[in-house]
Amino acid sequence: MATAAEMTFNQAVIKAEGTRQTAKQAAFATFSAAGFSAAALPTYEAALTAADIAYQTAAKNAANTLSLAGDTIPNGPGAATNPGNCNPGGVGVNAGMSPNGVIGNGTASMGALC
Repeated sequence: MATAAEMTFNQAVIKAEGTRQTAKQAAFATFSAAGFSAAALPTYEAALTAADIAYQTAAKNAANTLSLAGDTIPNGPGAATNPGNCNPGGVGVNAGMSPNGVIGNGTASMGALC
């Protein structure tokens, strides 16, 4: 399961790829309209390179933003590390059940299943 920070990263990369594909399509249309001439080739290549550089820049920026979020977990306490499994409300260790509910600080929701 992805966290909100990871989903934001994924959406940013998807958007950057869409922008790159649109730029490449426009460059190809221009190159095609020029009859695929040798004179238009440098302009076409420059447009493809610019589209790739813009994509790489956007992906790196998204990755940097994600790294600033630190370790995130779904439904966890902010940027803390994984707090462990949830305690099923007073029946955990005292009732002879698995002691996993006390790992970490016992507040993880395991994806809101418990």
